[in-house]
Amino acid sequence: MFNSIRLRLTLYFSLLIFVILFGTSYLLYQDAYKNQISHIDGSLHVIVNDLNKDIEEDGEEEISDDIEELEDEVQMGRVHVRILGYDLINKTKTTLLKSSTTDESYFAHFDLNKEINQDKIFYKTSKGYRTATQYFAKEKDNVKFIQVAVELSCKENTIGTLVSVNIIIFLFSTIGSYLLISRTLQSVNSVVRCVNQIKSYDYTKRISTQNIPNEIKELIHTFNKLLVRHQSSFDKISQFSSDASHELKTPLTSMRGEIEVGLRRERDKKEYQQILQKSLSKIIEIQKLIDGLLFLAKSDKLEIKSSFEEVYIDEIISECKDELYSLAQSKSIKIKMNLIPLTIKGDSRLLKIACINILKNAILYSPTDTEIKISIEKKNSKFTIIFQDQGVGVSKEDINHIFDRFYRAKKVKARVDGGMGLGLSIVKVILDIHEFDIIVESEVNRGTIVKIFMELSSN
Repeated sequence: MFNSIRLRLTLYFSLLIFVILFGTSYLLYQDAYKNQISHIDGSLHVIVNDLNKDIEEDGEEEISDDIEELEDEVQMGRVHVRILGYDLINKTKTTLLKSSTTDESYFAHFDLNKEINQDKIFYKTSKGYRTATQYFAKEKDNVKFIQVAVELSCKENTIGTLVSVNIIIFLFSTIGSYLLISRTLQSVNSVVRCVNQIKSYDYTKRISTQNIPNEIKELIHTFNKLLVRHQSSFDKISQFSSDASHELKTPLTSMRGEIEVGLRRERDKKEYQQILQKSLSKIIEIQKLIDGLLFLAKSDKLEIKSSFEEVYIDEIISECKDELYSLAQSKSIKIKMNLIPLTIKGDSRLLKIACINILKNAILYSPTDTEIKISIEKKNSKFTIIFQDQGVGVSKEDINHIFDRFYRAKKVKARVDGGMGLGLSIVKVILDIHEFDIIVESEVNRGTIVKIFMELSSN
């Protein structure tokens, strides 16, 4: 139930209204009660003084008739009056006279001994009645007091009125808040409907922010950005699937053609060997493609980093040169190295794959009788590995895509040894695992420079 934002906000708003109404009602009640007490005390003061005058003029027995007149004058309802006699020696009190409707319980208890010789009127509230007391005569050891009591009717009336008004306000406020919150959340429902209309294969749609509150706009902008990223990933996956299918289809088609030609008629042993040799080269090409795809799909950065150990980059580069020496010799390409000792934490196998891919690209895409330079430069704790060739280079149009899987520049696609377009993608993944940066600077027909940046930690 309370998982609903609408009900939760309504509950919070209702609790807030309840607290405000309760606090306001308490303050209003206290103010009304104080005003009533003040008004009653003023009327009691007048009654007591008038009765004192009547007693002085007419005597105590004659005041009963004056009480009814006082009730009409002050308009306070029933007025209860009694005259007390107080024995100073025995500390006892006696009711000398009281009005016909008066009960002893209506009057608050006073310590009469403390009020002797006091000219002022004392006020006290007890059992829903307000009592005023004043002494008016003293005879030897006896003192006389007059007491006047009236009922406090405002207390119950005020509380009843406040409770009724608060219930009405609370109910209307709760219903109103629920309707307003429901109306406000209509924009959320609209967004939900738009999201539900987006299909899993179509990320081109975007949620409109027109007539949407600012608080929800930020959520919509975030969701639209997520759609953009999903669209980009979906397009890359689609392109990857298409390219992978194409790359696998080409060697398989070639193998099928060779085998079909070989089966059309009887051939001698040498011809069969040639067919098998061509098929084997295609199988090796497919195997390399599958290995590259598996590496890109399964590379677990955390798992690989957990097995890092100290490796010597200068030795790895030297091993790469030795392994590719025959390929460089076949094109009369010289490889010159200017290396300094460099020890880092990493995976020697992966780093060797990255260096071989970079160096192999430099050899494949360089003309014969050219030169490739490999160097390591140091600046403070930062090291840079530089591969520089004099090859065909990469255009500005293509250089931003050289790390994309299966991407090959137009000139490279036309070459027989153009590769499958996974080499530099694998290099980028390996360097990202090691948290190294790589940049490629190239100029068509002038050559390419590949720089790998790494920084050694102080510890």
